[in-house]
Amino acid sequence: MMDIYVYLFRNDSSLEPIGRVQATGLLDARRKVGIIKKLDIDLVDHLYIIKKLSDHEEQNRKHPR
Repeated sequence: MMDIYVYLFRNDSSLEPIGRVQATGLLDARRKVGIIKKLDIDLVDHLYIIKKLSDHEEQNRKHPR
C-alpha cells in the first residue's frame, strides 16, 4: 500500500512541509525525494525531515475549513 510522506527543511523552525511523495515506505520516500531534488540519499537525510502524513492530517488537507 502506498502512503503519503511529506518533507521539510531540517533547519526550518516553522516545520512547514515543502513537498510530498507517495511511497511504500520511508526508504522509498527518501529515494523519491532524492530523485526530485537531484541529491544523494545522505544529503536528503542531512537537509530534510521526511515523515508519514497521518490519515487525520490527510483528511484535513482534503477538507479545508
